[in-house]
Amino acid sequence: MKQSVLSFFCFFSLYAGYAAGNRLLVCFGFALLFLLFVAWHSAHNLFSDLSVKRIHYRRTFEGDELRITIRLDAKSRLPRYMLEVIDTFPPGDSYRIRSLVSERLNNRARIEVEYRAVCTRRRGVYVLGPLKLFGSDALGIFPRRIELPVLTDLLVYPQAPDLDYFEVLGDGTLSQVGLETLLSPGHSEEFTGLREYRRGDTPRRIHWPSSARHNRLLVKEFREDITTEVTLFLDMHRLTLSGIGNVTSVEYIIKAAAAVAKVAIEKSHLVQLFSLSEKVEHVPIGGGQQHLIMLLDRLTFLRARGEGSFEDALALYAPLLKYGSTAILIADATNIHPQRLSPILRQMTRRHIRVIVILIDDRSFIKVWKDQDFHRRHALPLGVLKRNLFEEGCGLFVIAKDDDISMKLQVPTR
Repeated sequence: MKQSVLSFFCFFSLYAGYAAGNRLLVCFGFALLFLLFVAWHSAHNLFSDLSVKRIHYRRTFEGDELRITIRLDAKSRLPRYMLEVIDTFPPGDSYRIRSLVSERLNNRARIEVEYRAVCTRRRGVYVLGPLKLFGSDALGIFPRRIELPVLTDLLVYPQAPDLDYFEVLGDGTLSQVGLETLLSPGHSEEFTGLREYRRGDTPRRIHWPSSARHNRLLVKEFREDITTEVTLFLDMHRLTLSGIGNVTSVEYIIKAAAAVAKVAIEKSHLVQLFSLSEKVEHVPIGGGQQHLIMLLDRLTFLRARGEGSFEDALALYAPLLKYGSTAILIADATNIHPQRLSPILRQMTRRHIRVIVILIDDRSFIKVWKDQDFHRRHALPLGVLKRNLFEEGCGLFVIAKDDDISMKLQVPTR
């Protein structure tokens, strides 16, 4: 608007001044023309020597807030006023984020614009950018915009729910790696957690307050020896995927795995992971915070793909487990076949491997694949499957859609 008005008055003054022989009007027209030229030149070179950089942590978690800094460095004496920065933030609801630079930016000046955004999208790798800048000359006559290819990667980890305790895991002996240790109910004075009452347990070990609170008998376990190795087996075949968007059975599997891995490493256990799909992915045994980061890195990229049987894949890798370790199986309920799984579980039991099963009730999620109808119709009812797993001596947790994962993983399913 300003540009059109000034241009009109400039050319009108020149034309009218020459036509009327009015020198003052001609000078006024040339003054406006000079002003337009200076404003255009200023706007044209507005971003020519401007350096822009985005600074942020390259890793974050689902649902966490990320602080992002846009740094602008100017090298020329040309002043810049009221620049507007628009950044692109794909992992959040606010896809485009606007920030106004209220300070003047000129020779060798540095200004940092900071904003915070919440990662509302699910795990994965996101590219932040491009970055857009809006500005104009000092009078606002010639507005200008530019898109800069300022791109940075952001790795969004699956959110690992906090577990106050995971009673099937005691404290590990990571500081004494190499000792042959085993998690088993002991009779020492060091309390490790609660578990379901089993036939033959002495009534003296029943924890009555917890039993009353959960409406079932829970007994106390004490540490005799503690395992140092925990192995996670994740069913990531194609049919495992149910649900849409951020609410899928696969995301529940990933979150459960992240929560268990986190609490296991916090308790000083060594942890390894097998993702069973058309291409088996393995994170070797390890411990400590760096290993947890490695596990989260791998969990971030996992996708359900390929055909196959969870039991067949498990049978290949179960013999590799250390005697006396703990195996945690995380799978959809309708993809578990007890008649094929039972022989593998019995082999593990003979080697004193403790088996914990985390079932995702995929019937509570929307079907994605047409052939999931057949699997769900022919799968065992959840109650029957639970009973079969209990008979094999497995610790069991069941998680359905909209369940609080951290709550469900703290007390075993009845």
